[in-house]
Amino acid sequence: MTKIIFMGTPDFSATVLEGLLADNRYTVLAVVTQPDRAVGRKKKFG
Repeated sequence: MTKIIFMGTPDFSATVLEGLLADNRYTVLAVVTQPDRAVGRKKKFG
């Protein structure tokens, strides 16, 4: 079993992560993503 620490940004990487989780040959030990960013003039989190 291959151990994986997965790093990715949303959308495309979500599909890849789902495939890894469904495959018994891999064990996902951790998932690293970017924190939410403030958007707009008032810097609200989206």
